[in-house]
Amino acid sequence: MLSVVSGSPVDTGTPAAPSGRRGLVGSLLASPAARSGLLLLVCSVAGHLGNYLYYVLAARALTPAEFAEVSAMTGLATIALMPATGVQAAMAREIAALTARGLPDEAQGLIRFVTRRMALVQAGLFVVLVAAAPAAVAVLELDSIAVWLTGALWIVLGLGLQVSQGIHQGREHFGRVGAILAGPLGILRAVLLVPLAAVAGVVGALGALVLATVVGLVMALGRTGGRAVARTQRVRLNVRPALVALAAFASLTNLDLLVAKVTLEPTEAGLYASAALLGKIALYGPSALALMLLPKVAARLEAGQSVRSPALLTMAATVATGGAVVLAIVLAPSSLVVGVFGEAYADAYALAGPLAGVMTLLALVYVHIMVTLARGDRRLIGIVSVAAVVQAVGLLVLGTTPVRMVLVTAVVAVGVLVAHEVSSRFGLVRLCLGEPGRQPRVPAA
Repeated sequence: MLSVVSGSPVDTGTPAAPSGRRGLVGSLLASPAARSGLLLLVCSVAGHLGNYLYYVLAARALTPAEFAEVSAMTGLATIALMPATGVQAAMAREIAALTARGLPDEAQGLIRFVTRRMALVQAGLFVVLVAAAPAAVAVLELDSIAVWLTGALWIVLGLGLQVSQGIHQGREHFGRVGAILAGPLGILRAVLLVPLAAVAGVVGALGALVLATVVGLVMALGRTGGRAVARTQRVRLNVRPALVALAAFASLTNLDLLVAKVTLEPTEAGLYASAALLGKIALYGPSALALMLLPKVAARLEAGQSVRSPALLTMAATVATGGAVVLAIVLAPSSLVVGVFGEAYADAYALAGPLAGVMTLLALVYVHIMVTLARGDRRLIGIVSVAAVVQAVGLLVLGTTPVRMVLVTAVVAVGVLVAHEVSSRFGLVRLCLGEPGRQPRVPAA
């Protein structure tokens, strides 16, 4: 089974000699790392099912054109929130490393500093978004300014929730992370949608996201798990690599929805959005495992241990989950989308399988990004950034139909994976072939 030194600040999950009386399942469940992964996976699945139900209910309650507005705002929010995800990843990385080095006060000082700075950023961003409302409504062809303002409020609150999760992620408080994933970022959204969309349409649908995010903030910031400490030496948090990498990744996975909203007919844009929703199950399903991977890899590198095993297991789980989603969509009858979304979305089902395949490739890219951020490497960040630009140009030039939009993203995703395999010893194929070597984590300079 997997042994952990009692009282150690870091659970490295290093396998010990297997017990003859326990099978593989028992050994895995005896590992804190495996139990944390299982907990996060269950909470993530519950959360994504709840989030999926939110979109299904929204599609039922709204017309395809109105649903396209919700999808455009959520796609824009995902891109806007990725910088916060970058801060979250950087915080988790540094908190895990500081804890591994026995510096909890420095970790708490870092949390306090980032939290205060984030509040200032949120206030400034909200002022900018309010001022940009007329232009945004015109460019995105939204029905009213209220749609934009409600979405803007959700984006600003979501920034705080995203960053605050990095505190608990870095400290490996995966129970709290899982509760937020399952509730405010999942099931609670669907629960709130039903009454609010019935009363206020698109604004109500976005309002459900606002209220759920407020609940998430209370859960995340109600107790950070730290204690008040005297002023300590400020730990420099280098967020730029994470910001760039995750902003580019958000563009790869969401820009197609914005382009579809602008270039396709309103009904066709709604159909594409519903197909993308089905396909993205393959992206979001295993994402919680990548959340756990980042602090685990950072802690292992601090201890001079190998990261090959957790990285390969996470990649295998990601590919297996995506493959299962693709297979389920391909084998399911086309009447399924009619039963779930309604007759108006029947023509969208043909795109769901190919989109799920593309999202599986991008989910693997996401795992590689987490390993790269934990290692302090830069090459994959540059590759993903270039890929985001190539995808944007390709969608604007070639994305005149839904099929072409899928093809553009597919080619870009394959290109990123191939480039990473060629340039890094931590690609999937190279990790399968052997140990890349145990090198210390590159410090965040």
